Amino acid sequence: MIAKEITGNVISQRYDDGKLNVPIEFDWFETDKKRMRKVAEDGTEFGVMVGRTIKDGDVLAETDDKRYFARIRTAQLIEIPVDSMKEMGRLCFELGNRHLSLKVEDDRVLVPYDHPTMEYTKKIGYEPHIIEGGFDGFLIVKAHAGSGTIIPGTNKTTGDVAEEEQEAEADAAFAAGEHTGHAHEHDAHDTHDHHHHHVVEESGVDDDHPYQLKPDEYESNGVLHRPDGSHSHDGGRTWHTH
Repeated sequence: MIAKEITGNVISQRYDDGKLNVPIEFDWFETDKKRMRKVAEDGTEFGVMVGRTIKDGDVLAETDDKRYFARIRTAQLIEIPVDSMKEMGRLCFELGNRHLSLKVEDDRVLVPYDHPTMEYTKKIGYEPHIIEGGFDGFLIVKAHAGSGTIIPGTNKTTGDVAEEEQEAEADAAFAAGEHTGHAHEHDAHDTHDHHHHHVVEESGVDDDHPYQLKPDEYESNGVLHRPDGSHSHDGGRTWHTH
C-alpha cells in the first residue's frame, strides 16, 4: 500500500467511525524522509511518500475497517538548560556548527543523544542531562547550499528546479517499485541553506550488502560517523565532510 498524504491526526482529532487505529512506528530521524518502506503493527507493508514532515498521530492511510497512523518512538535526548538569551544564542550557534537537529524551548535545548555532543556541551560550559522523550517539532540544520542561477520571476534557482525534477522521477520510480514489489528507499539530501564545502566519497555499498562499521566508527540516530569527522546519511553509500 502507498501512503501519499496525511489525512488527519488521531491525537488531535476524534473519530467515531468504529475503525481500528493501527500504528506504523517511526524513529524521529525518519519523519522527514521523502520515501521509505514501513510495516504497520498488523503486518501491512507501506511505501510512505507523503511529502512533508510526519508528526505523531498523523493518519497515513485508511481502509474500510482500519486507520493507519504514525507513532513516533521516544529516544534518548540531551537536555541542555539555558538561563538567558545570550546562553541560548551561543549554544545554538555551537550546535549548528556540528550540523545537529535540535529542538528549542524557552529554557532548554534538546538534541538527540550521542556521547561526543554530551562531552562537548560540558566542555563549553553547559550542564547537559540525558532524558528519554519524544523528539518532534525539531529544527534541521541543512548541509548544502542551493546552486545555479535565479529564475526570473521566481524564488527558485536552476539547481532547485533540477532537484525537483529528480525528486519527481524518484517518486514515480518508488511508487512503481512498490506496485511490483521491488521498491528501494531513496532519501535525497536537501540542497539548501548552508554554505560548507563537501568532499563526497562513494563507498560502493548497495541494498544487498549493508555497510559494516569499521573500528572507531559509530552510528548515532541514523547517521554514521568516522573519527576524521566525515559522516554518512545514507547507510554508508556516500561519506562527506564539512
